[in-house]
Amino acid sequence: MLFPVLPMAIGSDFLLAVRVVPNTNTIKIANVLEKYPQREFQVPAEGELEIDATQLEWSNYFKSGLRGALELLRGKGLSPKNVGMEILADGNVPSGAGLSSSAAFTCASALASLAAMGDGAVDKRELINLAVVSERYVGVNSGG
Repeated sequence: MLFPVLPMAIGSDFLLAVRVVPNTNTIKIANVLEKYPQREFQVPAEGELEIDATQLEWSNYFKSGLRGALELLRGKGLSPKNVGMEILADGNVPSGAGLSSSAAFTCASALASLAAMGDGAVDKRELINLAVVSERYVGVNSGG
């Protein structure tokens, strides 16, 4: 006997409220949930944004999306705008439940970073490729 496999709708999301701060390279990120402490870091004008994949750190997922966005822009021959951001993260995708909370965070971070740096135009295929590569910066072996 065959049983049909029906798609499951999951009403989960990951949201970032972003305030762009021109002429700075400082990123301040906070989470609605107090268990994730506020973080602050600098975006290098050149070179790679360092991410320590040996440390399980929630803000590394934002860094990974940002790093992917920087690489995408630079790969297109564009110079990302020198902007900082103040970010508040929230969502209801359960972390560690196998529902791709890290992918949701990475995609949201990449989109927010691209919009803040002046190039919000990214097609879905570019975003998928960017997210797959970016998640690997935090040690997630995503297959896409």
